[in-house]
Parts: sequence; structure tokens; C-alpha cells
Amino acid sequence: MPDNLASSRLTIPEIALGSRETIWDLSRWLYRGAAGAHHRTVYAEIRAGRWGEMDVCRVELVRAIHTAITSKIVRGGARATARNEVIAMNSFVRWVDGNDHLFESRGVIDAYMHWTDSLVHDVQVRKIFSNKTAYSRARAVGVILDLALERRSAIIRSTRLKQPGAARKVQGARSENQNLEETFAFGRLLQDICDAITLDALWGPSPLRIPLSGGGELLHYSGRPAPPVAPSTCESHIRRFEKRKERFDNDKTLRTRYPIANMRILAELLTFIAQTGMNLAQAHQLTLCQFSYASDVDGYKVRDYKARRRGEVLFVIYREYRSHFERYLAWRRSVFPADSRLFPVFRFTTFVSTPPCFIQIQQACRQVGVRWITPRVLRSTRINWLLRRSGDPDLTADMAQHHRQSLIENYARPSLQRTMGEVARFWRQTDPHLALSSHVKSIAPGECDGAPCTVPDRPRNAPLPDCTRASGCLWCEHHRDIDSQDYVWALSCFRHLKILEMARYRPALGDRVTHPAEHAIDRISRKLTWFQRSNATRRSWVEESLTRVEEGDYHPEWKRLIVAMEGGEG
Repeated sequence: MPDNLASSRLTIPEIALGSRETIWDLSRWLYRGAAGAHHRTVYAEIRAGRWGEMDVCRVELVRAIHTAITSKIVRGGARATARNEVIAMNSFVRWVDGNDHLFESRGVIDAYMHWTDSLVHDVQVRKIFSNKTAYSRARAVGVILDLALERRSAIIRSTRLKQPGAARKVQGARSENQNLEETFAFGRLLQDICDAITLDALWGPSPLRIPLSGGGELLHYSGRPAPPVAPSTCESHIRRFEKRKERFDNDKTLRTRYPIANMRILAELLTFIAQTGMNLAQAHQLTLCQFSYASDVDGYKVRDYKARRRGEVLFVIYREYRSHFERYLAWRRSVFPADSRLFPVFRFTTFVSTPPCFIQIQQACRQVGVRWITPRVLRSTRINWLLRRSGDPDLTADMAQHHRQSLIENYARPSLQRTMGEVARFWRQTDPHLALSSHVKSIAPGECDGAPCTVPDRPRNAPLPDCTRASGCLWCEHHRDIDSQDYVWALSCFRHLKILEMARYRPALGDRVTHPAEHAIDRISRKLTWFQRSNATRRSWVEESLTRVEEGDYHPEWKRLIVAMEGGEG
């Protein structure tokens, strides 16, 4: 490698690393094919000459990509996001090397377009992964290329990949109540776990017995040797098992007790997310500080204590959670005195930025028959509860640390109960008929408030509403239809009466004025058509009513007038 290139830094030490990770280095992209090699051995292989000479044409683009990634981190971008972008870019470079495309400033756009086409093929034909996965990978690479090439428009908009829309399920009253009940049951399980795993229980005998508030208990074996299951097991096997169990119980270190400690830490982490609304990616990386509590309107603003400034606000908690949180801090300092993390989950992964796995909590949920609630659903439930209690999207977005648009598009769920309440309040305030203490029976079929008011679209020679003529009610703003079969039957008979009235009408020669009864027939017909097209139940009402009219079975309100009209025709 030339001296001027050897001295150039292509590493990204800002990305969080695990205990056995090496610093991310983008220099492997300067060698064709090296992106597909194992990251632990690729740099030794490069020095040994396995991947040939460096491609000088790639230097400009790789430097620009390195600058784009590091600048995003410096501006406050998440290190976990930068790590995902490097992984996605490495996947893109590996595809470029395998398909003989150019990875340089003048040809990378064409290579990116072909790569996204291959992702579309993988989604639609090969069905390797979902459209959401393909779009997230292409977007991670596209964002970095946009910055590296100083593009003014997003390159991903020129591809055939489309951002998947959020699939929102229809929310009913039953599903809303069920969701809250399941969340409350999950919260009670987390509380039981936190209450049961004390210091005495952590270092005590195994298995750990966790009493449940709803009755019963949860057993946790902490990975100790399983007892012999066969009743005819020889005495030597039983003695060996007893010795192993004794050694296990006498080992008062985290070497044997870390599964129990992890279980409480995971339960405390989920409780913390439900109380603060913080992202899992942020919450599990918090460090232990000397917390200071500043009383707020409905809780506490927790700060990192500093002698003069008292630090910035870390998170906000409710008053009732403070005692629980302080109890956990005392337990955590006793068990993990040397660990700086607030939630020091013991695990074997090498990636510090990787969120912990909640397998133990999921297993506990299966044992007791409680639905497992993911951290994202916990945050979403909290946000929607706040939104419904406050009715203020701006306040809720501020408490959830979102923009208002992000809150509405990604988190807010429509509430059937809230919608029904809002609609009912609106009509009680704006509908004079509903504002009355008792309903008034109108002269025509239906109900009213006894105060005639003409609708704007009344035909010129249609009857005026005056509470004396039944046909006038059809053009009154205060007239209300009734959602019942009896009303549809009365409406059909009223129309039949108007048809008889039209049959007896003999207009004068040259008279082209529409008879008022004809307007009434048209309006009633439109009402019956709406009922017929609304749903199957109302359609059966209309069909039954028309059949009764044809058979001469008239509504009691109109029977006398119809019979008199029919008798006078002869």
C-alpha cells in the first residue's frame, strides 16, 4: 500500500464494541472480494497478499463513505445505527464484487440500482426475506451514498423498492380492553419477579420459588443439575446428583446464579421501559449514576447529579415508581458493585450495542399463561394511554420524546371507544333534537323537536315544514329517521299513500308544475334506498315492508287514510 494511503485512517472507533471485537475498518473495501471474507482474519489476509493489490479507483469513494459515517456520529447519530449502516454497506460491496460492478464514484450509482433490483427479485421471486427487510437494507446504504456523493435527492426514491406502510389492525372495543388487561397481567408478573428475587433468594437454595399475586408459583432452576427422572435409578447416580446439587447450592457466586440475576434485571428493564417510555436501545445502555430527583407536576425528573449544574434530565418517572426504582438500585449495587451499567445483563455476546434477549421472561410467561409483551408494544401502550387520557397529541409527543408527526404516524392507534364518545358528544352539542330531554313524535314517520326549520335543498313547490302536514316533515332539518323495522314499514305506507294521491291528480292542460306529492315520493324512495343498501338487516326490513304494502297490510298510523283513499277511487 502506498505511504499516502497507508497513513489515511479508515477506521471508525466511535462505534460501540464488545469485549472481543476489533475496531471497524473500511480499508477492506479497497480490495476486490475482501468484503466477503471473515472480519477476524481479513486484515491478516490482506497483509499476506491473498486479496491482491489495492484498487486505487476505490479510494475516493471509500474515503467519502468513511467521512459520511463518522460525520453522522459526530452530529449526534446513534452508534448502533452507524454499525448497521456499515454492515449493510459491506453486504452491498460483497454483492458488487460478486457481480463485477464498479465500486467507485462514477459507477456506484448504477451498481446500487442493480443491487436494489436483485433485492426486489429476492423478495418477490425467491422470497428470501420481506419487503420491509429489503427496504431497510437499501435505505441504510442509500443514506450513506447520498452523503458521500453529496446528492440532493434520496437515491432510494429512484429504485423499485417502496417503503412498506404500517399495517394497522382494526381496533374494536373488545380488543382495546383485552390489550390493556393483558398488559396489566404482564406487569403483575414482572412485579412478582422483582419482589421475589431478593438478595436472600438470589444466594439461597435452588430451585427459586416465585409466588404469584394471582395464586400459584413460578419455579426457576438457575441451570442447576436436573434430578434423575427414572424411579429405578441406581443409588450411585442419586449420590452423584446429590453431590452436584450440594456443590451448586454452596457456590455463592454469579457463575451459578447469573440466570436468576438476569431474570430480575430483565424484569426491571421492562418495568423501566413501561414507566419512562424510553427505547430499549437507549435503556439497556444507560450507566449507573448518582441520580437526583427533581419533583415535577406528576412525577420526578431524574438527573445525573453534578455539584453545580445537577446535570441534564435523563428520564421522567411517576412518583409511585421511585421507591421501586431505588430498591432495585440498592439490590443492583450489591450484586454488581464493579459494573457501570444500570441494567448489567450477564451474556456472552460480543456486541455492547445489541439489546438483551428476553428468553427467560418469555418462558415465565408461557409457564403462567400470560401473554408476552415486547418492549415496543409496552411503549406503544403507554403512549396511547397517555394520548387518550390527555387528548393532547403535542403533550403526549413531548412526554414520549417524539415529533408530533412521528407519534401520529407510527404509534397512535385509533380508539373505537374514544371515537364513539367524541361522536356522541358532537351530536349532543349540535343536534337540537338530541338536546331535548324527551323526543317528540313527528306528524310524519320519525321524530323531531317540534321546531320546524326548512332544509336548504327543498324543491320550490315542496311543502314547507309547519308541523301540520306530514309531507312537510320530509324537508325539515329537525326531522330524524328511526333505525327500526317499524319506521321503515310506516315510511313505505306513507309513500303508498302519496302514490294514491298522485293517481287521483288530474293536471290542467299545459300545467308543467311538479305536484308536491311527487317530491314526497322521490324523497321517501331515496330514504328506502339508503336503508336497502346499508346492510343485510335493513335490506330485509325494506323487503318485508314492501311485501306488506302489496298484501294490503298497512301500518296502523296510515291504515285509515289509505283505506279511505282506496275506497274513494271506485
